[in-house]
Amino acid sequence: MPVIKDNVIILDDELAKHKPSIHDILSIIRESLTKAGISYNRILVREVELIIDDEESSKKMVIEPKTIFTCPHCGFVTTNEEEYWIHLKCHYVGF
Repeated sequence: MPVIKDNVIILDDELAKHKPSIHDILSIIRESLTKAGISYNRILVREVELIIDDEESSKKMVIEPKTIFTCPHCGFVTTNEEEYWIHLKCHYVGF
């Protein structure tokens, strides 16, 4: 399930057997927007970027977890603070 925060949609592919293609991600995003009741005019694909042209900006479109932690080094994203700190330490200490 993607996390939608402000103008960013976050997908966690860490448990995936293979890295999803842009077409796989597009399909997931379309399905998630439909399930969330979010209307959009189109989704533009530019290389590895998806741009969603929504019909109407609305606060109901935003699914907010408590907090999103983003690694400043590699962009890893999690909603779990403990997982974030363990990940961050790996950049400095290693395994």
